[in-house]
Amino acid sequence: MSGMETPSLTLSPKGGSQLAPWADSLELAVIYALEPLRLVEVNRAFARKFGQPAPVWCGQSLQALVHPDDMGDWQSSAARVVRPPFHISREHRWQTAQGWRWIAWEETAVRDVDGQIREVRAVGRDVTKHRLAEEHFRKLSQAVEQAPVSIIITTPGGTPQYVNSRYTEVTGYTLEEIFEQQIPLLREGHASDAAYRHFCSLVAAGHKWSGELRTGRKDGSEVWEFVQISPIRNHLEEVTYLLCLREDISERKALEEQLRQAQKMESLGTLAGGIAHDFNNIISIIRGFTELAVALPAGDERLARYLATVHDAAIRAASLVGQILAFSRKTELAYRAVRINQMVDELVGLLTETFPRDIELRRDLDESIEAFAADPDQVRQILMNLCVNARDAMASGGVLTISTRRVDGAKLVGLQADPNQDYVHICVADTGSGMSPEICARIFEPFFTTKQDVGGTGLGLAVVYGIVVSHKGLIDLASEPGLGTVFHVYLPLKPRGLEAPLAGTPAYPNNIPAGSEHVLLVEDEVAIQEMLATVLRQVGYTVTSASDGAFAIDNIQSAGNQLDAVLLDLNMPRLGGVEVLKVLRKQLPDLPVLIMSGHLTESVLAELRQLGHPHEHIIEKPFDFVSLGRALRRVIKSRNQA
Repeated sequence: MSGMETPSLTLSPKGGSQLAPWADSLELAVIYALEPLRLVEVNRAFARKFGQPAPVWCGQSLQALVHPDDMGDWQSSAARVVRPPFHISREHRWQTAQGWRWIAWEETAVRDVDGQIREVRAVGRDVTKHRLAEEHFRKLSQAVEQAPVSIIITTPGGTPQYVNSRYTEVTGYTLEEIFEQQIPLLREGHASDAAYRHFCSLVAAGHKWSGELRTGRKDGSEVWEFVQISPIRNHLEEVTYLLCLREDISERKALEEQLRQAQKMESLGTLAGGIAHDFNNIISIIRGFTELAVALPAGDERLARYLATVHDAAIRAASLVGQILAFSRKTELAYRAVRINQMVDELVGLLTETFPRDIELRRDLDESIEAFAADPDQVRQILMNLCVNARDAMASGGVLTISTRRVDGAKLVGLQADPNQDYVHICVADTGSGMSPEICARIFEPFFTTKQDVGGTGLGLAVVYGIVVSHKGLIDLASEPGLGTVFHVYLPLKPRGLEAPLAGTPAYPNNIPAGSEHVLLVEDEVAIQEMLATVLRQVGYTVTSASDGAFAIDNIQSAGNQLDAVLLDLNMPRLGGVEVLKVLRKQLPDLPVLIMSGHLTESVLAELRQLGHPHEHIIEKPFDFVSLGRALRRVIKSRNQA
């Protein structure tokens, strides 16, 4: 045997025992013979483990103790103990008094007095718990790696400690990139730094968090994920790690969007039926009083009254269209400074004249609220719709109270408010019939109404909801049958630095702003074209008219240098207004353009922004002549200032 070999043991003289050092040990110890394979000697620990006194085991076969499935491996490894280094380690299942247990053995060859290896000494311990823990960990590891959701473990500060293969598959990042670049795995998807700080404060305090986030991949694409964060605590209940589960819900989001579109298409028929009555009434008024006016002799005093009625009906029609667009939330918000208390005062003055006398109107206003940025027309629409809803709920009279307050967003976390944002709280409360929980749950649904008998369309509160959402605000209500209803509207109290008139009833001047410039009027509707041309000429403008985009381009090419401004409709045959604007930007980039439109979609607005067209150089139909005159002067003035 070479010096590098581990020497085998030599049998003790006659009467001695190789297991004497392990006689009282808790470790299992045996001497077994190789040919035949049988036990020679066992210690007390072995006897206790296997359930029989030590003498009983002498001479018994080992094969009856080793698990049948492990016997082949046990025999092949046993052959190695008689070869250098004459020592092996192995683990197999053995039949003990407690059943099948994993035993780890350290075995060494023992020489007899003639120097031949006939026996083996084995010292072992029960490692069943360790093997079961390893097996449990292996299964857990496989489950985590094969999980259909991304699993991430980070420090409380967001430093990555572990990600499974699903996360790298979804994001496209490699493990090296994640750990070497210390990618902030928890920050992505939160709408703002304030929202992320709010999230961090929650999880740092040991709370769970869940929500839907739109996160990015390495290739720049985005994916919707449902994210759940749970704290992992140590034995001192300190948060040591964060467990993050991220489930890809992009497909579900796409299906939800398809469902919304399908529902919207299905509701078109309901929408048409709901507004047809109002529109038909308005058209009947306009048509009937126009016919009456035409039939009157010149100078009849009734003419002015009839035309005023036609004018009011036209305003009602425009208001109805505005409600529909607000419901669909497709209108562009026109933020201006709003003084909410002034608006409430003006509204209460109007309602006092129009509401039944048995309804008492009260105000409770916080005079410290400063002006804030919002669309005043839409805020006025919120107030009006809620007050009308309250009026209808008080058929036998009651009290309608409008109040305003300033509220800290941290007090509205239950409504998912921004804790770092203050809100204007507008409260409209009535003492009317109230609503059941079932009705409250559906009250903001479009076309849901409890006023079928009186012609309700179910758009009023849906419009309110749409306006509040478009302003990034919050809405809540409390109601009980017989105890009245309270609507709570919260709008962000944040100035936007806009220089615009405060909201309120506009005081229009008597005269349309005059001008002497040459204007190209591009409008395909003949009646509107004639009307606008007549008005502009009356106040001093020279007007050239074009009935579509192609004619407009002809006029631009023939008389472009003589033009001072273009009044351009967007929706026209042959060649649309956007295409005309593109030609103008190439040929006459400094020529002022005032765009007219009855409805601006987001895609059209995006095209206008790409062409560099200012939003303030757009006027939406229907408009009054004074507004048109002011807008035209503003556009022309911008050229002179450039």
